[in-house]
Amino acid sequence: MSIPNTVHDYLSKQNIPYQTIKHQPSKSSVQSAIAAQVPIHKVAKAVVLKDALDHYLMAILPAANRVNIHQVSQITNSRLQFATEHELNCRFKDCEPGAIPPFGEPYNMNVLWDTRLCKSPDIFLEAGDHETLIHLVRENFQQISNNQPHDDLCSAPPRDH
Repeated sequence: MSIPNTVHDYLSKQNIPYQTIKHQPSKSSVQSAIAAQVPIHKVAKAVVLKDALDHYLMAILPAANRVNIHQVSQITNSRLQFATEHELNCRFKDCEPGAIPPFGEPYNMNVLWDTRLCKSPDIFLEAGDHETLIHLVRENFQQISNNQPHDDLCSAPPRDH
């Protein structure tokens, strides 16, 4: 598998140029960064949350960090919990299980992104499989995320990174 059509079509419609980086199969965004030889702080991952009414929110944050669900709940003024694997598989049918691309709009999902992501001139995003990263320059990431709210969403990365 490569980039899902949903993601490819979205980037094309937005006129966003991108490159893909193939890497050895991985099980997490951090492993993807290591396999692709990309600095971990430049890789973005998606964490999908939902409220009691099953409204979904995609939090996009640096791969090495963990989403602070309490912080995001305060920002959104709603009580949030993590979406289940089954819910994710149903919403991201054209992606491999566990490989969620951090693009909410093409999946009809609101987005909140972490401000740390715009500190690097390059951003790498999970593509929807376990073997590809999408490379965007900061300006192109900002172009697709400028209309989305952003804030500090993260807890500190674990000490082993």
